[in-house]
Amino acid sequence: MGNGLLVLIFLAIGIAAFAFWIWAIVDVVKVPDDSMFKAGNRLIWVLVIVLTGLIGAIIYLVVGRPEPGGPARTPIDPNQLPPPPPGAIG
Repeated sequence: MGNGLLVLIFLAIGIAAFAFWIWAIVDVVKVPDDSMFKAGNRLIWVLVIVLTGLIGAIIYLVVGRPEPGGPARTPIDPNQLPPPPPGAIG
């Protein structure tokens, strides 16, 4: 009986670790702009997470994940841009 319980505990931990790993990959891919990461860029974080597994997902969570509720990026209104310099338009 004790052996079966131990197997179930390890299975639950393994499933939770796999779910966390998948969540980290999806979270990296969903970040709209590379400049929002605290460090690195999307390609680096995907490689770190995929190649190092659970440890990479934890490192991403601590070191690279953008701050929740961080500064929102507002789209640029073309009417608010300065005019081009003279002679720049063909």
